[in-house]
Amino acid sequence: MTEALAEVAAARVVSVVVVVASPPATRSRSRRRARVVVLAAVATFLALQFGLSRAIEADALPVRDPIYSEKFDLLRTHGEFFAASPPRPRLLAVGSSRTLLALDADALGTKLNAAVFNFGCHGCGPITTALSVRRLFAAGVRAETVLIELHPAMLANHDPPYEHRWLHEYRLKSDEVGVLRGYGWRLPTPVQHRPAGWLETTHTYRVAALDRYAPELLACPFGMTLAGRTDRFGFVRGADIPPADRRPALLRECGLYLPAFAHYRPGGAAVAAVRDTIDCCQSHGATPILMLSAESSAFRSWYGTAGNARLREWVDHFARETGTRLIDAREWVADADCVDGHHLTASGAEAFTARLAEELRR
Repeated sequence: MTEALAEVAAARVVSVVVVVASPPATRSRSRRRARVVVLAAVATFLALQFGLSRAIEADALPVRDPIYSEKFDLLRTHGEFFAASPPRPRLLAVGSSRTLLALDADALGTKLNAAVFNFGCHGCGPITTALSVRRLFAAGVRAETVLIELHPAMLANHDPPYEHRWLHEYRLKSDEVGVLRGYGWRLPTPVQHRPAGWLETTHTYRVAALDRYAPELLACPFGMTLAGRTDRFGFVRGADIPPADRRPALLRECGLYLPAFAHYRPGGAAVAAVRDTIDCCQSHGATPILMLSAESSAFRSWYGTAGNARLREWVDHFARETGTRLIDAREWVADADCVDGHHLTASGAEAFTARLAEELRR
C-alpha cells in the first residue's frame, strides 16, 4: 500500500515537472488557439443573430407573425385575389376566430358567384385586423368588397386596448409600432426593435420558428396555428360538443371577457383601428362592410342593458358617419349552435353563411 502511494506521488511530480518544463512558445500557441476559437464562436453567434433579425424583418423567414403568415400563404394559392381583371367579384372577410368558424367562404362564394376568402384569425381583434388589411393590400391583394367583423367585446374602451392580451409585441413590424401609437395605444418600443434587440432574435422567435419548420419539437402538440384544420378557403369547421360541456365552456369565455363588460363602452384605440381599416379599404378601391358578429343570448347579456344600448348607439352612428353599410348578425344563430357563446358549431356556420348570402345579395 505504501509503495502504491509512493508511485502515485511520483507520477504527479513528473506531470508537474513536464508542465513547468514545457516551452513558453507552446503554451502561448495554446492560449492563442483557445482565444481564436472563442472569438470565432462569438462572431458566428452575432452574425447568426443579425442575419436572422434582418431576414425576419424582411419576411424572408415568415416567423414574426405565424398566425398571419399561415393565412396569407393560403390566400396566395387563390390567384384571383391578386389579378388585375378577375373573372368574378371578390370578397375578403377579415376578423377574429368568430369569423374563422362562422363563414364558410366556399359555400358563400357558390351562393354569390364570387371569389370569397375567409381571413379570420384566432386572437384577432380590430387592431390586428387593421394591421392585417394594411399588410394584405401592401402585398398586392385586391378585392371589390371587404367584410370587416366587429367583435363588440374587443371594441371596449380600454387602456391598453383589451386586445393587447393576444397581440404580442414580437408580431409587429418596425413601422407598425407607430401605427398603433397613432390609434392612441401608448405602446413602448418592443425589445426586438430597440438598438440591441437583434441580439435576442433566436430567443424571441424560437417557438415560432419551431412551429413553422419543426413542429414535432414543440412542447405543445397543438402548435401556434391551425395547420391541418383550415380548408383552402380559410374556413375552420366548428365541432359540436356535448351539452354537459357547453356551460363550462361558456363560463370560461365569461371569465376571459369579464373585464371588457364592466362599464362597457366602445372607444379608444380599437375604434380608431376600425376607422383606419375602412380608410385603407376605400383607398385601395374596395367597399368595406361592417358586420357585428354572432353571439348567444347569454353572451349578449354580459354587456348589461346599458352596455348593449351604448353598443347599438355607437355602431349606428359610426356606420352613418363613415358611410359604411352595417350588417348586425348578433342574433342570427340559435344558442344551441354556439359552442361557448360566440364560436359556432358546423350547423351554426351553415345557418350563418346562408343568412349572410341573403344579406349580401341585397
